Amino acid sequence: MTQLTGIPEFTGSVRRLETTDPKHPDTWNPNYQTLINNDTYLKSALTAAGEELAEVAGRIGSLEETSSASVQRAVTLDWLYRDNRIAFELWTPGFTMIDAIDTALVQGIAGDDSVDVASTLQLRANEFYVLSDDAGSILIKCAAILSPNRIRIAADLPRTMGTGVLSRCSMNHVGKAQATARPGDIWLGRPINIGNDMDGGAVVVRRSLNSAEARLYFIDAYTPNWTERMWSSRRQGGDIPPGFADYEYAIPMRGDGSLRMDIGVESVTIKHIIALSTATGLGGFTNPAMRPAAPVMATPAAAAINIAERPTLSVGGYTSPGGSAQAGVQFQVSKTNSFAVLQHDSGEIAASLSYLLPAGVLIANTIYYIRARVKDVAGLWSDWAAVTSFTTAATFAYVASPTLVSPASNAIDIGEQPILQTGAFAVVGGASSHAASQWQVRTAAGVWTAPAWDSAEDTVNLLSRTLPAGILAAGQQQYFLRVRHKGSTLGWSEWSNEIKITTKQVYANIAGVVLLASGGDGGTWAYIDADGNTVANPSAAYFNAHPVFGSIQDVTIDGQIMVKVPKFYRKRAIIASGANAGKEGRWISDQPIAGYTIHPAFRSFGADIDQFWYGKYQASKSGTMLESKPGMSPVLAITLTEAIAAAAARNTRGVAGFMSLSFYQAAAIQWLYLVENATMNSQTKTGQGRVSAANEARVDAADVATATYRGITGLWGNVYQWLDGMKTVYGVVNLWDKDGNRTWRNTGKKRTAAEGGIYPTTFITGSGAGYDFDDIFIGDTGPTYNTSATAPDYQYLLSDGEYFPVVGGDWNFAAAAGLWCVNCNRVASSAGMSIGARLAKV
Repeated sequence: MTQLTGIPEFTGSVRRLETTDPKHPDTWNPNYQTLINNDTYLKSALTAAGEELAEVAGRIGSLEETSSASVQRAVTLDWLYRDNRIAFELWTPGFTMIDAIDTALVQGIAGDDSVDVASTLQLRANEFYVLSDDAGSILIKCAAILSPNRIRIAADLPRTMGTGVLSRCSMNHVGKAQATARPGDIWLGRPINIGNDMDGGAVVVRRSLNSAEARLYFIDAYTPNWTERMWSSRRQGGDIPPGFADYEYAIPMRGDGSLRMDIGVESVTIKHIIALSTATGLGGFTNPAMRPAAPVMATPAAAAINIAERPTLSVGGYTSPGGSAQAGVQFQVSKTNSFAVLQHDSGEIAASLSYLLPAGVLIANTIYYIRARVKDVAGLWSDWAAVTSFTTAATFAYVASPTLVSPASNAIDIGEQPILQTGAFAVVGGASSHAASQWQVRTAAGVWTAPAWDSAEDTVNLLSRTLPAGILAAGQQQYFLRVRHKGSTLGWSEWSNEIKITTKQVYANIAGVVLLASGGDGGTWAYIDADGNTVANPSAAYFNAHPVFGSIQDVTIDGQIMVKVPKFYRKRAIIASGANAGKEGRWISDQPIAGYTIHPAFRSFGADIDQFWYGKYQASKSGTMLESKPGMSPVLAITLTEAIAAAAARNTRGVAGFMSLSFYQAAAIQWLYLVENATMNSQTKTGQGRVSAANEARVDAADVATATYRGITGLWGNVYQWLDGMKTVYGVVNLWDKDGNRTWRNTGKKRTAAEGGIYPTTFITGSGAGYDFDDIFIGDTGPTYNTSATAPDYQYLLSDGEYFPVVGGDWNFAAAAGLWCVNCNRVASSAGMSIGARLAKV
């Protein structure tokens, strides 16, 4: 039997059959053919539409990965969490915290601490990664890169792993703009910084609303081991899609840190992970396991009597099961233990353990009930404390609670020894004189019953007290302060309201000077603080106690008497404000704080060094080696080439680092001298040295020793001393690179003054690749006489060849000699009868 076969052609009508039509297949078949053709066409069209719809769906899915869609999501989230430092995990390029490219796992053997991978090119030592295969995922730490295809891990593999991947995330997220995760999957974020506040930040995870566990961990410089944080609140509805919820975690991460998420129980879809500098404050369902513990009322003591008008209400401490920092506290006062009517409500006040009740709340001879609750940074409140009561005194006569006026409440960048200061002593309803004060400090996690420091009763420091060293730790740590006054007849006041302070990241010991006026036979200088404000002249004891100046000391190395010079950081800048605004300041710090640069004398072949050693004496010579010993005659008529070789000759039999003194090392001493002495006139300030004699003397002769700074003898006079690491080439200054590699840098700089001799009034400035003239002192302009120079020492430069410097002046250089004296007029192979050297070591 023949079949009618449809073709994909569509006809909008068929012929109407008439009663007169013959009853024959030839009458019906054409209509059937039309209908079958239409069906075939519709089926073909439906198939094509389905394919197109699938393609469109795929394109829409891919669209979520495009930058425009991701930007829209990011902008929306950024607006929602505005006023926050923010980091996104949106699972798309440019908006992800995953920072490593996956590499194939080749082999991993149970009990072995090495893993073979396709490539280690993208991997870094001391970073965490995820190893994944069909059996699951394992968190590892890369201890070392052993080869292009092998790494060492910090712990042996717990099982043998087959074909798999080494990555930062085992969740399925490629091409999805979201992640689907199975139990055992791990996500690792790149290092981020959401702030340095001890209160930390928050992480919001939008995920499926199901029984899956999304366990969040963090590490940072203060918490080096992975530490888990439970979620604090959960939000649904609004802009959150059905079936999903936003889980918020309080994360006390400070500075650079990383996040990790482990999945458990069941699979989950994660839309995004957002890291924020502070909690959102958006509320939601509270995780009861994360609420702070109800506090215990501490003062006034339960059933206390004779309480004054303005008692300090306090709780015994703050405890959070999740370790979240305190954000607030609230106190209430009532005449009934039901608190149906409140006499006073403090409202939410900033994190503290106490509250000074204002005047006018309490009346005499009355029973009051009090309670309090505390709040964490995630916005979770504790239950109210158990109610306690007290009875006020029959009359009110008392010493008023003082106010701490300095430091300011919530002050940051507090140094190690702030000055604590209160307002004036005052009495209410009676008469009394100020007999004593008591000052206390507690840590953010501490309690007042066990303070970090207690002055005890202090009858001397009544209105101000300098906090002793060793109490406040650096590292942006938070502390609380309080004080009370004692009257001669009325006794102690209530404690002041406590104030919160945050310490500096690093405690730096900074000493500085400002150039008030150039010229004047040494310049007019004054001592300044870190902000450029003039301070009283520091005593010798101050510099002797300074970690840099006070640690300059004699040492013996390989039989040579050397002087250890500790590492320091320097700053040269124009002071921006205050009485010294517009003037040039120079500062030295023992710590690498913002704005300060390590002096290049403390860089050796690309690495920082903690000190260098300066020959205590002008060099003598024994055989082929330079020496630094007392009682010796200085080496004379030595070339720079010979001095370099004779210094290096000491580096035998396990000894290393000896060298001929460098320009940077000499400049480091100039920096130290200037900041300690606030002058460039070294002869007047320290001593003339041997500068008016007929010949050289022993390196420790009495007149040679008058030119001594911090144990370094004969810094000027007696004999010139060669310096390596600086030269002029046709007048252009060339310096060793400041990273200590001892490669030459052409600075392109010539001094403004013509060749020949000047006494500097100003110095060459500027910096470039590998050099900075702020590190050194080369005169730029100045007179040819030394009666009105900033540095009244002779500096001589030639510009017709390559020349190297000798410094200090010799036995008959008179007033032209000094710490800033430089004669750059010698070729490396020349020797003069008054030219010597000095030993150094790194």
